[in-house]
Amino acid sequence: MSRLSITASYNSAINQLNITGRYLAKSKSLSAEMQGFVAEMLMLRLFSILETCIREVSSKLACGVSYRNGVDSHPTIKCKSVKDALEKFKNEGRGGKSHQLHFANVHQTNEAIQYIINDREPFRVKLSRYGSIYEEMRCVRNHIAHRTHSTSINYKKIVKQRYGANHRIKTSSFLISDKRDGRVRIDDYIRTIRILINEITNG
Repeated sequence: MSRLSITASYNSAINQLNITGRYLAKSKSLSAEMQGFVAEMLMLRLFSILETCIREVSSKLACGVSYRNGVDSHPTIKCKSVKDALEKFKNEGRGGKSHQLHFANVHQTNEAIQYIINDREPFRVKLSRYGSIYEEMRCVRNHIAHRTHSTSINYKKIVKQRYGANHRIKTSSFLISDKRDGRVRIDDYIRTIRILINEITNG
């Protein structure tokens, strides 16, 4: 069995981000409508990369694996494997009830790992700094994926926070437009995810 490594999770996530970034760059030659469509598809991929990395890294830290810079992790309960960590995330401290694990924002992640990884662990301290942007990306991703009334409400809140008013703007336009602040939103998301992953894996 291969040795667990935080660096391996980091490298995999960054490689996938690089590939996603290349697809985004290639889409710039397309019409605005097609750019928006591609951006929506890539946003789904970006969020999956982030969510998977957070689940992987937290599971490995629960096994006592060191961060990329050599700093030791200190789980409350040291798990035997990633599978064991996920089982303990579900069941430890739950009063006999299995907890449904989610890693789609900081709150959900903390809920999942709280009995195995304490709030002083560098992973949790650094992840908490990205609570707002992580939640924003979740809301945008969810509205792209589901298009329900509830996802629409949450998405509109993001638009209002970003633009200061109730603008009617599709997720496709939201992701590729730079008219409001001169920055393309999906480019910002890629940069943010890259920085976030670098920090939470580096102790």
